Amino acid sequence: MGYDEIYETYLEVSKKHVDRPLFDHSTDSCEETIEDIKNNKIAIYTAFTGDYDTLKHPEVIDDNCDYICFTDNAELTSDLWKIIPMEESILDNNRKAKQYKLLPHKYLKDYKYSFWLDGTFKIKGSIREYIYNNIRANSKMLVVVHTERDCVYEEYDASKIIPRYPRAVMEEQVEFYRSQGFPEHYGLGVMGALFRQHNHPDVIKVMEDWWDENIKYTNQDQLSYAYVCWKNDFHPSVSHVYYWDNEYWAKEEGEYHHKVIFTTPITSDNLRAKIGVEVENMEIGDTIDLSREELYLLVNDVKGLAGYRIDTAGRVGFLHNEYNEFMNSNSLKLTKPLRAAGSLARKVKHNKVIESIRNSKTGATEDIMQYDAISNLGLLDETRYGQIHPCIDPVLHFIHEGSKTDSIDEKLEYINPIFDLYFYISENEIGDEDPVLHYVTKGFNEGLSFNRKYPNFIRNLNDNINVQLDNFANKRIKKELNSNHYITDSKVLIDYIVTQKKFKTNTIKVGVFLEDNYDNMNACPYIRIHAPFFKLSEDGNYHFFIYGQEIMPLLDIENMINSHIFDVIVIQRVNPYSNIILKKAKRHNIKVVYETDDDFLDINPANPSYNYILGNFDNIKKLVNNVDQITVSTNELKSRFDKLDIDNVEVIKNYYVNNCLPLKPFTFRGNGIVKIGYFGTLTHQNDLELIHNVILRLKDIFSKKGITVIFEIAGASIDETSDWFNIVKIPYYPMSLPTFYDWLGKHSNWDIGIIPLVNTDFNKCKSELKYIEFSALGIPVVASDMNVYNEAINDGVTGFLANTEDEWVNKLSLLIEDPILRNGMVNNAHDDILENYSLKSRVNQWDNIFKRLLKD
Repeated sequence: MGYDEIYETYLEVSKKHVDRPLFDHSTDSCEETIEDIKNNKIAIYTAFTGDYDTLKHPEVIDDNCDYICFTDNAELTSDLWKIIPMEESILDNNRKAKQYKLLPHKYLKDYKYSFWLDGTFKIKGSIREYIYNNIRANSKMLVVVHTERDCVYEEYDASKIIPRYPRAVMEEQVEFYRSQGFPEHYGLGVMGALFRQHNHPDVIKVMEDWWDENIKYTNQDQLSYAYVCWKNDFHPSVSHVYYWDNEYWAKEEGEYHHKVIFTTPITSDNLRAKIGVEVENMEIGDTIDLSREELYLLVNDVKGLAGYRIDTAGRVGFLHNEYNEFMNSNSLKLTKPLRAAGSLARKVKHNKVIESIRNSKTGATEDIMQYDAISNLGLLDETRYGQIHPCIDPVLHFIHEGSKTDSIDEKLEYINPIFDLYFYISENEIGDEDPVLHYVTKGFNEGLSFNRKYPNFIRNLNDNINVQLDNFANKRIKKELNSNHYITDSKVLIDYIVTQKKFKTNTIKVGVFLEDNYDNMNACPYIRIHAPFFKLSEDGNYHFFIYGQEIMPLLDIENMINSHIFDVIVIQRVNPYSNIILKKAKRHNIKVVYETDDDFLDINPANPSYNYILGNFDNIKKLVNNVDQITVSTNELKSRFDKLDIDNVEVIKNYYVNNCLPLKPFTFRGNGIVKIGYFGTLTHQNDLELIHNVILRLKDIFSKKGITVIFEIAGASIDETSDWFNIVKIPYYPMSLPTFYDWLGKHSNWDIGIIPLVNTDFNKCKSELKYIEFSALGIPVVASDMNVYNEAINDGVTGFLANTEDEWVNKLSLLIEDPILRNGMVNNAHDDILENYSLKSRVNQWDNIFKRLLKD
């Protein structure tokens, strides 16, 4: 099993863990929260004692951040990190550092926000980007979901076998939580990466309570965090990055533990050193004053040591049994390979093991069969094995020695990573047998699988496993090409983009890289990319390979696009992998199209997407200047590129998606109540303010005529107490376009639709899509008189255009008073969108673009 497949499985499991009650599940827009974080300096900090860890220089340094390290190591220096000496303390070294982790409001008073990262990690990417990508609206804290468990009680089971944690104290701790009604599977964070608004009263209360639990019981802080959150009804934001190794931080060189290994549960060394002299000079009847913290430390050590002694009449055997039980748990089998395999497991495919067939006379038929199978399959990296176990014949030595003495983690160092040891053990009853020997002697004949991603691809024991895998993957690709012209199967897509084989077809092969996940496309990728390409695939002249954002992290980026596997590549809007895709496309003379419906070269701060654009500006600029074709949605957007002397731009207008939004006739709902409707995102607040007074005036005018005017907004506002509009709540966000259209068709019982737009450079690039959508819903519209709509709407025929407040009032009044006029406008608009906004015409444009590019 490769790293990508393991990580894919981890993400699926972590989704369930993220869904637990502990975490904040708000779907509200977090723009204001992010903006506030952007406007404040963040303290990125850590703490450690002595040589517990080493201070690591970040590979990426964020702007407007201070890097701070609290330490008792007087020799520590850094050109980046601000070194702050720790206060004198009687705490054990772990808690001595942990107080800075848990109580930033005491030590970072001058900062509004802070980010703690355990000292064992090295910063690899932008911490600010991590925060922006994962924080929820109005959230005061962000944690990482636990990699393996979602329950405090399961965390106790995992921790009780670790000698440095006092088992007896932890048992008392979790039993107390159980007695308080703290539920199972409430949720669990892994607490080495914490973002907080640390001076907020709610956060201070949780942190103080958390510190109390770490003093009162054990320094295993993951046991207590979920409980104190539950007690305080506090719900942090959560990310499901893989904690041990991700794009923002990672362990170096596969080290997943601190340098210091604790072997006993005694944690009061510093305290006992402090009072030791006093104890030696005490007379009978003398006392020593201890603080609450000091008392807890000593009492917990007494409890912990008592438990330690009870366990060890046979503690070694006791721990061995519990360790084996824990190592065989399903949760650990999933994530342990991620820790152990590291960079080795990332190279699942095309890792050629030295293929060597040697003769050996072992005197045993089974030995000979095992030897031949392991050698022929290339299951053993003989060079690596020889480095670990110096020997004459690595395969023979493995059969007789290494297979019996090496742990699974050690075997991961030299067993071909395609043979997923953990998967094979978890899926099959093999007892104490070595997985490799079990497979070549029994598993192959029984049809057992050793790879989740590629089940049962081995056809014989005579050919190299890499060759057999390539044959299997290539056959799967060929079968898909023969049966399907619009390919979305992630397994086939991943195999295809890294294959060395060229597949001959009589089609134009188009690689498509979406900005969204394929299975949850919003309007932009669905309308601009998916629908026309899917339709174009039906004529049999094309093969489309659709790479959603969910697939890209699973790819071996360095080894993708190794040959001319695509004729054309289409990159949509903003894609973090665009530069490497572009670079490799140029290397293999693959034509590249950049598709956008927004002006991403506009970095005006007034642009609602300013920060998003700014963060991706370099990537976008490289795309624009190096692609073979640019497609845009409006004439105004094309003119922006024209001004930059970019002449390979074609306008492909948006259109009516008839398969998702069937035409609805005008519906007359009576004269007593008239509903005006609007739908859009939170970025349209300024647009809505254009018609604030308009709505109030209409309400006043028509209330005197006995007509109630109601204005409803779907999805564009969070102000639920407004006196001038009502909110129609969208059940969840984001929705795929078909799901949203289905919901909109069922809930848009509006008599009139409005499309206000403030006259800004950004809005001038908008398309007429809302006019198309309202019209398809059987709703007449009044829109702002801007180029985006005055080029589409025939004023007074297919809709109304308005500039001033009086025009808005007058034209809306005409529609409110005249249902016949409404009906006529809807019918005219239906004729317009059927004639001028058909999918077929857009499909023809794309067909011509692809063929022209390949002809040039």
